[in-house]
Amino acid sequence: MNEVIVITTDQLREILKECLTTYFSSIKPEPIVEEPKYLHSLKELASFLKCSIVTAQKIKDSGRIRFKQHGRKCLFITTEVLQDLEMKYKKRK
Repeated sequence: MNEVIVITTDQLREILKECLTTYFSSIKPEPIVEEPKYLHSLKELASFLKCSIVTAQKIKDSGRIRFKQHGRKCLFITTEVLQDLEMKYKKRK
């Protein structure tokens, strides 16, 4: 036998609120881990930093960011570049 239950919209809203609060409080968010990406040229670095190639060259030459160089090839790791530039920015303040 089916019963019909009559509730007000406020009661329904409260029930849904309790259910959603209980559900979302039980979920633990996973930490966001940014995978390091590798940039193999000044052109890629400039694109990543949204600047010109000349500016990217100046940043590299200034020693503000870490990179590995073998001959004429440069390798930049995006997470390291962001960390280095963030540290430099914090020192300025």
